Amino acid sequence: YYMNEISAAIGLIQLKKLDVLNQKRKNTAKEYHNRIHLKNKMPFSNDCSYHYYWIRVKNRSEFMRKMRKNGIETGIHYKPVHLMSYYKKKMKLPISELIGDEIVSLPTHPNLNEKNVNKIISLVNKIGKDY
Repeated sequence: YYMNEISAAIGLIQLKKLDVLNQKRKNTAKEYHNRIHLKNKMPFSNDCSYHYYWIRVKNRSEFMRKMRKNGIETGIHYKPVHLMSYYKKKMKLPISELIGDEIVSLPTHPNLNEKNVNKIISLVNKIGKDY
C-alpha cells in the first residue's frame, strides 16, 4: 500500500496506542465471555486481539433488529468461505452454512465504557435467549 506522509504519520502515532487499544478489546471480550449466558459464543484466549467477538443466535435478523432498536449495532463478519463468489462451488456444507446463518459480531471497539459493556451483556442475555 502506497500512502502519503500524513497517513503514515497518523499510522505511526496509532501504532504507539495499539497495545493499550488491544488490551481494552481483550477486557471487553473477557467480560462477554464470563457474563454472556449463551451456549455458543467465542472462547476467551489471551492470544487474541478481539477485533470482533462473536455469538451465535438462531434468528439472527430478529436478534440484530432488537439490538439495534436498543441502540446496539451488531454485525455479520464471518461467512462460510465456500459460499463466497471466488470459491463458490456446487458443494453443500450444511454445518458451515448453519453456523454462518447464526453468527453475529458484538461491539468490541476500545471506546466502549463499562456502562456500554454492561448494557450489551444485559441485552444479549435478555434478547439472545429467545433467539
